[in-house]
Amino acid sequence: MRAVHETIEGPFAIGEDLAVYGLITQGAALQGGVKMVLHGTIGGDLTVEPGARAIIHGTVAGRIYNKGGRVELFGMAAAVENLSPDAATIIDGAAHVLRGRRLETVR
Repeated sequence: MRAVHETIEGPFAIGEDLAVYGLITQGAALQGGVKMVLHGTIGGDLTVEPGARAIIHGTVAGRIYNKGGRVELFGMAAAVENLSPDAATIIDGAAHVLRGRRLETVR
């Protein structure tokens, strides 16, 4: 897994396993089969494609759209929306979701 500590101009398509400690501006899309661990910030929306895995300890300033991957939220997001029956979203009790959400939560 590659670690990134700088600012990445978005929108950014993530096609390899990545640990993000910096900032991705204007959103990101996590492609299928790829794992991302976010300790930094995504300054827009995050789309998680089928088969992808996002572990979020940092902040997603926009919405997380889960299209059939696995999202584990420990940090903060504006909202989370599952867009597929295959989407798995886990929201930790200490996580913060700022706006309404439509999802099936597993705790």
